[in-house]
Amino acid sequence: MKVICAKDELIKGMQIVQPVIASKITLPVLSNFLFETEKDKIKLSATDLEIGVTCYIKAEIVSEGAITIPAKRFSDIIKEVSDGNIEIKADETNQINIKANKSKFVLMGIDKKDYPTLPDFQKENVFSLKKQVLNSMLKKTIFAVSKDSQRYVLNGVCLIVEDGTIKAVSTDGRRLSYISSDGIDKKIKGKVIIPTKAVSDILRLISANDKVEEVQISLSDNLMTVMIGDITFQTKLIEGVFPNYEQVIPKKAMSKIKLNVANTISAVKQMALLTGDKLVADRASSIKLSFEKNKMIVSANTVGLGSGEAEVETEYSGEVFDINFNPNYIKDILQNIEDENIYFAYTTSQNPVVITPEKDKNYLCVVMPMRS
Repeated sequence: MKVICAKDELIKGMQIVQPVIASKITLPVLSNFLFETEKDKIKLSATDLEIGVTCYIKAEIVSEGAITIPAKRFSDIIKEVSDGNIEIKADETNQINIKANKSKFVLMGIDKKDYPTLPDFQKENVFSLKKQVLNSMLKKTIFAVSKDSQRYVLNGVCLIVEDGTIKAVSTDGRRLSYISSDGIDKKIKGKVIIPTKAVSDILRLISANDKVEEVQISLSDNLMTVMIGDITFQTKLIEGVFPNYEQVIPKKAMSKIKLNVANTISAVKQMALLTGDKLVADRASSIKLSFEKNKMIVSANTVGLGSGEAEVETEYSGEVFDINFNPNYIKDILQNIEDENIYFAYTTSQNPVVITPEKDKNYLCVVMPMRS
């Protein structure tokens, strides 16, 4: 095999495949990526056996072939050599010769036959979705995914496709995020749990491809495939049954309060500076939201650290009440709301609160208060 490829094309390709390669490997070949010719392009592939990605880059193909190349070493070399074209050759002994201007390198690769085979794109149960819609749905749910490995079915975003609607849900037991979108082929059905790392990778790949407007998604019992232009991403799914999220969402509210997002997040961030760290009790890590006539007071009081309060104007005329929250939960929610205002719906100071954008009727978050 012999190819000539521009440095910027190689860097672009490596930025797509290299993050998939696991830092801790069980097989030496998994620290490599697959480098192979396909017609007039180079196809790059990488996998950690749980997720896999392939992409194509432009090149001059002098002679065809395939080889697996040590990913980190190759990437470091490509970054350091001078700009311009780079010649890459591989022979039957798996020796890789790299030539860039006046620099030369030799690496040892591993034969393609030893590299895991990535499944082909499944053509059944496939639907199209606008790239920005998928980006928004995953971004607005990933923050609420559980990090507790013991609750493995919560370690990802649940994607549900039914009746022409796609829904994304995540929860860690203390908060829940839900978003939906219409316009899906009504014949498509599926319910899968996408691992957190895979969600992060999909978001990364979406941002790396600004020329594509729609993505193709294929769902099966144990595999999800996403095609973003000439990038194909695959992930194994989390096995298990996602909890009935609809039971968690309160159906009635005692009061619904309108709040400005920018003013609220500013007040929450200020008071979060006066809360304790993870080593102290929950009460020392909370902020208090106090609702009075036409105002909300956000306050914090941590022994040995300090206290403070910030006032936010509201449209409220109900009874005075207090409610305590983990400030990070509120910040995460507000940072993912694009509307100018939100509605804060509550029943009691001990029951879950529903936070919804003023205009976007397809997105809501539920958060549990902390005990005072």
